[in-house]
Amino acid sequence: MNPQELISFIGEDNAESFFNSQYNEAYHSRVGPLIEAEHKFVKPTSIKELILNNKKVKILDLFFGLGYNTGFALDYAYKVRELPHIEIIGVERDLEILNKIKELNVPSWYKKWKCLLQDLSENQSITFENTTIQLYKEDIFNLIEKLPKKYFDVIFFDPFSHKVAPMFWEDNFLISVFNLLGKNGTLTTYSGLKRVEKLACDLGYKTERIEPLGRKKHSLKIVA
Repeated sequence: MNPQELISFIGEDNAESFFNSQYNEAYHSRVGPLIEAEHKFVKPTSIKELILNNKKVKILDLFFGLGYNTGFALDYAYKVRELPHIEIIGVERDLEILNKIKELNVPSWYKKWKCLLQDLSENQSITFENTTIQLYKEDIFNLIEKLPKKYFDVIFFDPFSHKVAPMFWEDNFLISVFNLLGKNGTLTTYSGLKRVEKLACDLGYKTERIEPLGRKKHSLKIVA
């Protein structure tokens, strides 16, 4: 496999992302990482409902990358309630992409979250107000059995595609991820793979297709 090169581009939302030459894929589409985080990952979940009901929101951000899904989720949560109660666990083994967080060109409204995520990437855990965030810099296959089962209200599932990273889309691994969802928990992913949708349905989960954005295919929401 070729050495990794990260090629910068600015999305339509004025936020920076990268094309990864090793995997021959971009981390986000041209519409931009913040728009994608909003449309494909954050808004389809129960975050708003849980916060309005004064519940703690437990989020697992798999394949944390540049942190945009977590960053937008925090911004969204703080717009719902001034001091939301949030717990986030992020997982990302690529230290090079984590190091890019501090350099990101982002719109002004997002800069406070970028600074927070930079702190997280350097220190691995942060706590502020009613929020705790922990970042595991390790291989998900080494970690997944250690994560609490039936626990998370929200899972952001954002690996590279099945074409270049098929190991993350195999049934056994997906089942392990699904098993981390608590009652009525929601998993969101940019992928609309029919095989993933069928697997979820066969296991008794509810599925919902999210309208396409930036790509031709729909995204997917899976509810426990």
